[in-house]
Amino acid sequence: MNTILRNLAEWIHPAPRRTAPNVPVSREAPAKLVITRISSREDFQEHTARINAETLDRQKQERELAQSTSHFRTPGFCFVLSSWDYAYKVDGHLHVNWREQLLCPICRLNNRRRASIHLLTEIVHPTKRAYIYATEQWSPLYRHLRKCFPLVEGSEYLGDAVPIGQNNSAGIRNEDLTSLSFQDESFDAILSFEVLEHIPDYRRAFAECARTLKPAGKMLFSVPFDTTATHNRIHARIRADGTIEHLLPPEYHGHPKNSKGSLCFQHFGWEMLQQMREAGFSSVSALCYHSREYAYLGGEQIQFLAEK
Repeated sequence: MNTILRNLAEWIHPAPRRTAPNVPVSREAPAKLVITRISSREDFQEHTARINAETLDRQKQERELAQSTSHFRTPGFCFVLSSWDYAYKVDGHLHVNWREQLLCPICRLNNRRRASIHLLTEIVHPTKRAYIYATEQWSPLYRHLRKCFPLVEGSEYLGDAVPIGQNNSAGIRNEDLTSLSFQDESFDAILSFEVLEHIPDYRRAFAECARTLKPAGKMLFSVPFDTTATHNRIHARIRADGTIEHLLPPEYHGHPKNSKGSLCFQHFGWEMLQQMREAGFSSVSALCYHSREYAYLGGEQIQFLAEK
């Protein structure tokens, strides 16, 4: 068992007294996560058709897991805590935001972040000596990466607070993803989770990531993605005078240091895969997965892998 999965195994704890009904509790690690690689919208449609019956069963299980209390727990590998705080409605029914709010009470990582570590291990296969760039540095995920990979480099966008490529007084590095200070072919892997939607010139950011990856390097990332959309949906853009033009009602996502949140400039569709190839990647694929045992819930989950 590799280093990251050993760390995951250590997160298993006895089930609390109040758990989701009719859910068996096990101390054993579940079966290997099934990850399906998808290269296009057509592939995804064929994939969803194949697993239609399984999808309906997943939805039934998740409805049974969701309890009416403000916060509740459910047993799983990396014991998890969930909340209705960020629930949303579908067809008039309230749904738990499993993707963002399904937290492990020990590591404090949500569904998406725990899956990111899992995919990093299973798909990217970095070694202890790998040079990794993560487009975040304040987060619990970054702290976990530092424990596993001593050569990981993180950053945040600090604007004009300090020069690009320099650290502030708290040791946080300032980087602009559209103009990175790193040399060509610096990294074995790049990790970027829920960042690219906040960058107006996202195609330039794609190109910078390709430039700074070594040959055969891999970029694992997640973005808001509409599996039904061929094209990206632009919410806002920057005018020539530097002001922001809102094409849709403003959408802000949570930010660890800014109570206003971060403006979302776009949601992505399947054209993103071709745009990344045009930016310098040899192949790009969607990674689809779901697991009751690992608590990767909320329908078919999706992250992306771009290989140079």
